[in-house]
Amino acid sequence: MNTSSSQKISIKYILQALGVSAFLAAILVFVMMEVMRGQTEPSYGGDFTLSFRDQPWSFSDHTKKLNVLYIGYAKCPDVCPMSLSVAAQAFQKLSEKELQKVQLVFVSVDHENDTDTEVANYAEQFFSEFVGLSGSEEQLKKTVSQFYSSYLLEKDPSSYLGYSISHTDRLYFLNSKGMVVSTIPNPRDADEVFKMIRAKL
Repeated sequence: MNTSSSQKISIKYILQALGVSAFLAAILVFVMMEVMRGQTEPSYGGDFTLSFRDQPWSFSDHTKKLNVLYIGYAKCPDVCPMSLSVAAQAFQKLSEKELQKVQLVFVSVDHENDTDTEVANYAEQFFSEFVGLSGSEEQLKKTVSQFYSSYLLEKDPSSYLGYSISHTDRLYFLNSKGMVVSTIPNPRDADEVFKMIRAKL
């Protein structure tokens, strides 16, 4: 066998070996991604303390298997009522057994105008078991930041309130430790919310 033939055979085997290595590497990456996908833990959220009817309310003291969080304000003219109505429709579809394992917590960021009692009453108007919370500016900013949410107070003389609050329109689904396991932005479909609750219970 001449040198040229030997080189050709060597190159052939090298290319085959590289191909097998690349294939095995691809399989390894795929397997690792699947494992990570199944083991990924929520990375934001956590315990928080606000006020419920003038009493301290800590998430860790009232947690359930699944907790749905919505952040807005009680005097919101449009977005909050729509989102909470959709959530209420979803809760109405749950069985009594399921309702024992899930709760919705509504947090008002309008600390200057929404009292604890007003917020609690407002939340209960949508569904009797909804929990309405408020708190100090410091408490609210801390809580909102934990969930990567945001709000902005804007003076608006033309509105009936004289101001408006732009805020994140999103339902956060929390586990028993308050960590986010899923979200639904701009919730407008009760069936979507219902299916998410069922999937996470």
